[in-house]
Amino acid sequence: MDGVDVVAKLCRLRDNLDGLSEDDKTFVTEVVNLHETGTRPKIGQVLRIAEIRVPGEEIHDSRIWTQGTVSVVDASLQDVIWRYMPLEQLFGLLWKNALHFSPLSRMVDPTEGQLPPQAWEATKRQLPKSFPEDRDGMDAATMTDLGVEQRRTAACLSCWYMNESDSLDMWQQYAPRNGVAIQSTVHRLASCFCDCQTPITIIPVKYFTPEEEDRYTFEAFCGSLFNKHDKFRHEKELRALTFQVNIGCGADIPVSLGVLIVRLVLSPELPDWAAPLIIESVRRFRFDGPIEKSALKVTP
Repeated sequence: MDGVDVVAKLCRLRDNLDGLSEDDKTFVTEVVNLHETGTRPKIGQVLRIAEIRVPGEEIHDSRIWTQGTVSVVDASLQDVIWRYMPLEQLFGLLWKNALHFSPLSRMVDPTEGQLPPQAWEATKRQLPKSFPEDRDGMDAATMTDLGVEQRRTAACLSCWYMNESDSLDMWQQYAPRNGVAIQSTVHRLASCFCDCQTPITIIPVKYFTPEEEDRYTFEAFCGSLFNKHDKFRHEKELRALTFQVNIGCGADIPVSLGVLIVRLVLSPELPDWAAPLIIESVRRFRFDGPIEKSALKVTP
């Protein structure tokens, strides 16, 4: 738990119940009662205790948080995040107990991982003007393009939406009709990887207009993986990044679903009669966490 004394924090929360939301107040009281009877809390309850802010305590947010091979940069661990997906992708996650990271080359947006013009020029200037004959005399421009394409194959992402509640726009874009959304937090995402030996970096995307390009030119090769055009700002994207060199099919990294998932939310477009069928199907994968239909209303 990255140095968090959960019992001590639980006591501080118990002593400051009046400053908590009603939901958090009920939760803390329940866990205090469990602790007092000697019952060990579940991992999800431990994580939630670690995430709740004690009223009146100063917040110490560090720019970089690390645990094992996982790093979180420029993001609050308490931020709520969502992963929207078709139902079959959820079944794949529950079956494999592994989170899929997709390579940039397979993203719908063909500009993913491409260098903006100024950054491309800055990268090219770092290379020799030409290469030996055994490389067919390739020049710096060709090598820069080749390097970008290799990175688009090797760089693999798991993309999340950062917001307190779910979004109709995100439902319609990424999980229409019978889709599902995972609700989690930055802390849970960073903590869910089981005995992970693969370096993973979690960073919110920065959005820039073309006029602001010079602000991130010198982040060039790696920085552009976390920069996107301003037209995508509504996606409020958080990215988990890892590399699988020269594979191009992505990576399945084992996770603890009990740590990752706060709850599963079913599409607001799902007919009421279908919800029990999907819930029963999910339960067959031995998932015992909360499942509910989105409270958002879809305009006919």
